[in-house]
Amino acid sequence: MNFRSLYQLKDKQLKWMDPVFYAAFGLLLIAIFCYLLFTVKIYVQHQKISKLEEKMLAYGTEQEKANEKKVLDYKRKIEEFNILVDNHKISSNIFSFIEQKTLPKVWFSSFDVSEVQNKVRLSGESENMEILSHQVHIFEDSKDYINAVDVLNSQVSGNGKTTFTLELSLHPALFSYYPNGFVGFYQAPSSEQTDVGESPLSSSDISN
Repeated sequence: MNFRSLYQLKDKQLKWMDPVFYAAFGLLLIAIFCYLLFTVKIYVQHQKISKLEEKMLAYGTEQEKANEKKVLDYKRKIEEFNILVDNHKISSNIFSFIEQKTLPKVWFSSFDVSEVQNKVRLSGESENMEILSHQVHIFEDSKDYINAVDVLNSQVSGNGKTTFTLELSLHPALFSYYPNGFVGFYQAPSSEQTDVGESPLSSSDISN
């Protein structure tokens, strides 16, 4: 057997395989390097995106807080406006009603309105007991706006006048807001028309 020829063939094969091996190894190193490079770039991009998201989130939170503050301010103003409207209901309706129903010789010194119970408590004095009776009758005859009238107390004071406390149970319609006021209120007679000796007013006397 010719071993010399065999060794020569083997040397030729080894010389041909070495460049291929080194080339493949070099390509592998390049691939690993590119992979690491892209991995680092992707990581850096993710970091940038995270920072941007944090900034956007922080900006959005501040914006939301500002918007929330505006909404709360608007809500507070609306609530304050509602309170003013409610007060206007009481002042423009109940006060106007009582004013137009009050006789000239009757004076109210204090009142307490309960919109929850639809009641108003009036304290004051009248020229005498008979005029107080007239006043109670006027309130009782206002059935469209007053459901009941209770005389809590009445007595003659030292100056001869009658002090009293009345409680009126009001119809809920009286609390409704009407810019032009109520139509058909009883107009209290003048002092010349109201004398102590007059009899209590009847339903026919109280006309619109």
